[in-house]
Amino acid sequence: MASKTKMGKIAIDASHFDAAAFDGLNRYTREVLTGLLATSESFLVYTSATELEKTDRHSISYLQDRRISRNTFRGNLSRLWWHQTALPRLLDREKASLLYSPVPEGMLFPVCPQAITIHDLLPILFPDTYPRLKYYFQYILPRLVQNSTAILTVSEQTKQDIERYFPVGDRPIHVVYQSYPSDVFYPIDLARQNDVKRHYNLDRFILGVGETRPYKNMRRLIEAFARIEAEDLELAIVGKINKMDDTITQLPQQLKISDRVKFLGFVPDSDLAALYSAATAFVFPSLYEGFGIPPLEAMACGCPAIVSRVASLPEVCGCAAYYVNPFHVESIAEGIAKVARNDRMRNYLKRQGLEQAEKFKAQDLGERILNILQDMRLKNK
Repeated sequence: MASKTKMGKIAIDASHFDAAAFDGLNRYTREVLTGLLATSESFLVYTSATELEKTDRHSISYLQDRRISRNTFRGNLSRLWWHQTALPRLLDREKASLLYSPVPEGMLFPVCPQAITIHDLLPILFPDTYPRLKYYFQYILPRLVQNSTAILTVSEQTKQDIERYFPVGDRPIHVVYQSYPSDVFYPIDLARQNDVKRHYNLDRFILGVGETRPYKNMRRLIEAFARIEAEDLELAIVGKINKMDDTITQLPQQLKISDRVKFLGFVPDSDLAALYSAATAFVFPSLYEGFGIPPLEAMACGCPAIVSRVASLPEVCGCAAYYVNPFHVESIAEGIAKVARNDRMRNYLKRQGLEQAEKFKAQDLGERILNILQDMRLKNK
């Protein structure tokens, strides 16, 4: 009688992961790793992040060259080379059953079945914003898609974009919605809100969150805010000033509202949760999102959300947001004015937002991805 062959471990490519970074991809990878490593499956993880500790169940292979994890031009090139050279040999040696990547990276000539996650197609839709990354999306990623067994993505919108721009063929595309850390983003108590407001010198304010890349549409947000006749209301913008629009800080002065607009820069999550909780409303006028984490964080903190009716945002926010046309300043201004002046509407959006956020808690993210990977492993046994 033939003995039953033991299947190899599922490998996770976390070579890009920087535990100290808080950009979207690193936040997502952190949530995915937390979820997957908490399941009953045994994993083999490739990473430079020494913060991930080995256990009896999981094997962590620490990469000696930490440059691989850096989100720089050289770091990205080093990682692309590592994926095509060292990684296949490591997977062969460990007899891994399949490879999963939480980002759109992997082997062009895979030695085992692989699944990748594509979060959005921003470098294709906004190529001027991503002058280098657009070439990866145009020339490397299509081939990577062709050589992947399955694709994961974070919204129906991005699934449609992938089918439109890439040679998917009959490969399955699995939509697994992102989650948020509910132990961080929840309604913060009033005392903590007041402490954080004092720290950032805020009183009654509208909150915007996002790096000042052009598609984030922060210029129209500031222009819309300038039309609001409410001297007691401020606009606080959280996020990095991107070099592609570093003159945006001059716009409030040009509009004669410099005393009412504050650029807060990077804000730690603990403070951000308090800002969401304290804000009169949260405004997210983005022109495109593959998912849209900030509106979800805002709703989880009980903050009324005003968001664009574009791309994936209606999927994420459902009936729990006030929608605006992000291409029209007047529409954004009208949304801010209506929500800021209407207590009943704010209370309604707050209740609906808290209910909507419950659908995206992180607890089952790992299980949902694991089910896809286990099914994929069985079909390719």
